[in-house]
Amino acid sequence: MKINLNIGLTAQRVRELQALEGKNELPGSQSKSFFQLIIELLFDPTIFILLGCGAIYFFLGDPTEASMLLTFVLVIISITLLQQTKAEKALLALKSLSSPRALVVRDGKKIRVPGAEIVRGDVIFISEGDKVPADSKIYQASFLAADESLLTGESQPVSKEIESIIYAGSTIVRGQGIAVVEAIGTKTQIGQIGQSLARSPENLSALENETRAVIFKLTWAAIILCLFVIVFYALKHHNWLQGSLVGLTLAMAILPNELPAVMTIFFALGARRLASQNVLTRKLSAIENLGSVTVLAVDKTGTLTMNQMQLQKISTLKEVIDLGELNSNELPEDFHEILEFAILASRKDPFDPMELAFIEAGAKYLKNTEHLHDDWELAKEYPLTRELLSISHAWKSSQVGNFTVGAKGAPEAIIDLCHLDPKIADQVHKNAQEMAKSGLRILGVAKALNPESPLPGHQHDFNFIFLGLIGIADPVRPEAKESVRSCQEAGIRLVMITGDHPVTAKSIAEKIGMNNHHLVMTGDELNHLDPEEFEIKIKQINIFSRVSPLQKLKIVDALKRSGQIVAMTGDGVNDAPALKNADIGIGMGERGTDVARESAAIVLLKDDFNSIVEAIKMGRRIYINLTQAIKYLCAVHLPIAAVSVLPIIFDLPLILLPAHVALLHLLIEPASTIVFEREPAPVNVMATPPRDPRTSLFSKKLWADVFIEGIGAILGLGLLLFLSLKKGMLTEEIRALIFTALMFSNLSLIIQDRKVLKSKSTILICLIPLVILALALYWEPVQTLFKFAKLSSMEFLLASVIGFLSVKGLKLKRLIPLARN
Repeated sequence: MKINLNIGLTAQRVRELQALEGKNELPGSQSKSFFQLIIELLFDPTIFILLGCGAIYFFLGDPTEASMLLTFVLVIISITLLQQTKAEKALLALKSLSSPRALVVRDGKKIRVPGAEIVRGDVIFISEGDKVPADSKIYQASFLAADESLLTGESQPVSKEIESIIYAGSTIVRGQGIAVVEAIGTKTQIGQIGQSLARSPENLSALENETRAVIFKLTWAAIILCLFVIVFYALKHHNWLQGSLVGLTLAMAILPNELPAVMTIFFALGARRLASQNVLTRKLSAIENLGSVTVLAVDKTGTLTMNQMQLQKISTLKEVIDLGELNSNELPEDFHEILEFAILASRKDPFDPMELAFIEAGAKYLKNTEHLHDDWELAKEYPLTRELLSISHAWKSSQVGNFTVGAKGAPEAIIDLCHLDPKIADQVHKNAQEMAKSGLRILGVAKALNPESPLPGHQHDFNFIFLGLIGIADPVRPEAKESVRSCQEAGIRLVMITGDHPVTAKSIAEKIGMNNHHLVMTGDELNHLDPEEFEIKIKQINIFSRVSPLQKLKIVDALKRSGQIVAMTGDGVNDAPALKNADIGIGMGERGTDVARESAAIVLLKDDFNSIVEAIKMGRRIYINLTQAIKYLCAVHLPIAAVSVLPIIFDLPLILLPAHVALLHLLIEPASTIVFEREPAPVNVMATPPRDPRTSLFSKKLWADVFIEGIGAILGLGLLLFLSLKKGMLTEEIRALIFTALMFSNLSLIIQDRKVLKSKSTILICLIPLVILALALYWEPVQTLFKFAKLSSMEFLLASVIGFLSVKGLKLKRLIPLARN
């Protein structure tokens, strides 16, 4: 079949193939089925206890009570399934966004599409750092090599020539090429041998482990107390079944079993909120760390700047020309060769904005000259290395026998390649520094002729001639200065790590208002520091220039050793180790490679600094709201537990029955997820220092607040119980009075300090309990089910006021600092 690499498939043909062959996906970890979720929920402590209580009621000959508990089980399962489905949908949407994307040609246009949408016959463009989306045949290749260890287990890269097959799941480690897809999904090699590219299950975060540990302790406490109450009640009243009911009711009252679900929902919905701000969360654990970031290490290009490269100045040894001051498109002849060889040192069909800028400038200033060579063939590429920050391309002309070589790179690397005289080298350095003062990115350009074949193995083997310097403008993002100010006010130290000239980096840092922008350290200076000196300097210097990927890793490690929580941006293959090692690796979604994105914890869908600052702000908001939700969950269980146990201790009639506790559980979980999750961030959220990650979520401060609010409610309920007993009220009246107070103390805990009371969901969360309470108190069928008696208006008012105010009554804790200790 003849393939047109410039046109590709039509949109219509793509739709036909997708309908016929399905998506380019492998069978990975399957979502849990509906019945699996139901079975898991049946082993939830609350559900398990309710079913146990229902069974006891059947044995006691009370099918009405048993049926009501079964109804509560069904409602609780329905609500939980609804919440979990919502979280699952959010995670599936994020998974779709995080899948590798491929550059294809369709209808003659280059577009990026998710890997799952690739079809057989697609023309794909692959380059260094890309993950190959499907088994494909190579039609064009330029020094192409792939890491196929996922398929073969071999760690050495495999060179790829024209007509060879490149396999799905392999990573391009060198060069670039064009290929046509031959097999997708399970038809690929990796699909046929039964492997899966699905991500392995994510380890539990520190917060999740901490929550599980607290629940484990509370569960054992509930079991021990439950058994004690069963035995105590049964021996005293000679009724084991009733004693079991009392013990199980107490266990339900004590257990805040909603905590794991609340944690999952907060993180899933938080990730969805971040996605709406162009920040993709690949690891949910990153959300809890965002609020703790103390150092933000960022690249300059594309993050703080627009990544819209434009040639601004060209310099020979004697003269500098500003292209913006030219009156026409006629570039003086003395500068033609510099631009010519900058283009020769670039790819013919580049993706890099800087190389695109060279091509555009060439089309503008070298049109109709002998300095453009579209018919030349690339013979060899010498890529950038850690040791030499320059790139060289050797070209073969059909008319000339020898090879023409163009080189571009950091001025000091080009000086090294050309072996310049020290005086000339000093002049080049001075020219570069002068151009860099205005924030330009500076590159040196050189040329060489090589009559021999084969070509040498290293760039240094050519006899390069220095041509000049090129200054490229990359404007600072308009929002960068304000974002940097917000970041620094939040106590976050900004560190710029760039490969640019130190003067350029300093100029940009000054423009955006970075602290200590006058202090700059180069990669070469960093290498000459002994370990002790480096540990000192890392605390003082915020700008690192001419830095290699290996040095990025060294900087990140040193910052972490000094006790900092580091978030770091990266886009290249060689950035992957530093991204993995940072506390939060931030991949660039627009210009970043697949390898960098997959190594990162979060990915910016829009590569700008403001997205990072907004992500940190969102991370702080999520953690604050999660803390409030957990405080509410723990505090609301205290009065319920107290009302369950006090009658047993003082030999009073039982007040709370299993149905009452089940109803309260029914209202607690939606409140903790819907109301608290939607709470906006405090106004001063970015005016406070980062949270210490060593501080426990279940801190002494949180437990102090929990006990003070819980004890306030217990005292209010105790007062009501005392008054009702003194008045000689019936058990059903006491039960109705105490339950009413519990409902209002619950509402008080929900709405205190809330800012979103006007939202429809919050209003519903507050109204539904009141409607249920009204039905239970004043509609006889429901009143009978709950074993309540009708309250007078004065009794209802008393119970509601005491219940509502009892939670707030101990706010005087602010006058007692010891309460927090």
